[in-house]
Amino acid sequence: MMQIEVQDEALQKLLKQVDKALSTGRAVFKEFALYMRQVTDTTFIQNRHGGSYRGVSWDYFAPQYTRKTDGVTVPAWGGVPKIKAGYSKYTKAGKERKKGLGKTGGKNVLGRRRPSGARIQKGDSVMQDSGALRARAALTLALGENKIELGPQGVSYAGEQQALRPFLFFEVPKDSTRLLRIALKHLQGEVSS
Repeated sequence: MMQIEVQDEALQKLLKQVDKALSTGRAVFKEFALYMRQVTDTTFIQNRHGGSYRGVSWDYFAPQYTRKTDGVTVPAWGGVPKIKAGYSKYTKAGKERKKGLGKTGGKNVLGRRRPSGARIQKGDSVMQDSGALRARAALTLALGENKIELGPQGVSYAGEQQALRPFLFFEVPKDSTRLLRIALKHLQGEVSS
């Protein structure tokens, strides 16, 4: 399981207090895990075409390559006409030639393949090839003595994607404030009953 650790002493102190003081301590953490699932899913939605949300930026699909023959950059989804075989910008002697440059065949360059084997289409969402990572992004919640672990189960490539485009993280003070509100709500419920 991929781990996200929060190095915030105040939060760690709060976690210990909540777990000790409340008989419903686990309920607090379950509600917080639900909140983190919602926030993480919203990150996938907001950044699906590249962009920034919650302080992280995701790049959209990188181009496949730039052709040396005519300088055309082929996007990840392809769609650029192929150049017919035998045409190039330079002759064998290295001199530039104009004749035949830019003659294209009837076919287009295909899109890059995704891990599922499908080809990238213009407008596709990044990090949502099969939907497994998004569906399991914040699936598990494990409580340690002074830490909360959130992470996808059964997604072997989650760590690599997290490094490339962060999707699961704890935002201090926003998320710690939310955890505090949830704990106070449960504490008030115990006191009033």
